[in-house]
Amino acid sequence: MSRAAQIEETAARWVARREGGDWSAEDEAELAAWLDEQLAHKAAFWRLQHGWAAADRVGALGFQTREPRIRRIRIWPALRTIGPRAGSAIAASLAVAIGVGTYALRSPDERLVAVPQIAVQTPVGVQRTIALHDGSRIELNTATVVRTASAGDAREVWLDKGEAYFDIAHRPDRPFVVHAGPRTVTVLGTRFTVRREGEKLTVAVLSGRVRVEDATAGTDARAAVIGQGDIAYAQSHGTLVALAAPARVSAMTGWRDGLLVFDNQRLGDAVADFNRYTDRPIRIADSKVADIRIGGTFQIGNSAGFLDLLHSAYGLNVRPQGDEIVVQP
Repeated sequence: MSRAAQIEETAARWVARREGGDWSAEDEAELAAWLDEQLAHKAAFWRLQHGWAAADRVGALGFQTREPRIRRIRIWPALRTIGPRAGSAIAASLAVAIGVGTYALRSPDERLVAVPQIAVQTPVGVQRTIALHDGSRIELNTATVVRTASAGDAREVWLDKGEAYFDIAHRPDRPFVVHAGPRTVTVLGTRFTVRREGEKLTVAVLSGRVRVEDATAGTDARAAVIGQGDIAYAQSHGTLVALAAPARVSAMTGWRDGLLVFDNQRLGDAVADFNRYTDRPIRIADSKVADIRIGGTFQIGNSAGFLDLLHSAYGLNVRPQGDEIVVQP
């Protein structure tokens, strides 16, 4: 079992114990000590505590959930170090929007068949995990919308917006397909992330191999096949592959542990990442400031701490202005 999986399992046991009713002051102190050991402990506990409240509704609509189903939602004092703004966002908009509909799927004899469909959406600042009926698992990042079949043997998901981590059950007889705009990502069994921003697509592979192709380009179009540690950047004019970039892949998946990781990144791009998790965006008022290169690891939802560091390290002026926060020289 990987370190991340061990942390998730331990966090799940803590959540189940705390919701069981036989909770003492000694238990609270022991949990607080475990949470203080690593930020990853806090992130896993926070994600499970706040993400599983809608599990009953998801299961009723066709998704399976592997996690314990939480009866009620509370923000515990031990979690407040994650960041007050993130906690407020979770408390205010924890409900995950779930919709039911249909989509057209071609049968083997080329007839169009209506297939039941489920849509799951995470609000800004909220992450959650869902399990599909084939044993695959999807972790949805902030402000993400996915659709999938609710029954049968279909292994297809539509990523309408946002970012998701996929842990796909191995089925040599039936590939798993992720549709993201005009492009498809096809796998047999692997772990990877897909981020969609309009027609811009980023695919990062943690293990296995995937095929990224343009579904509108016809059968003669060449597909990009990438493996562990590779990243594919696809836009309307083509696909660029960055080979053997495991450190970058690790940084890109930091959100799963409640972290944003930057390595010699433009401040403007870093701010854009922070803005994905908040309803009060940061705006850089000077192009030269936006081009400053930064590195470091920051807690998702703790943009205030990030801004404090910008002021201390670069002497930048940070001030509220209406519904946004402005950064300037």
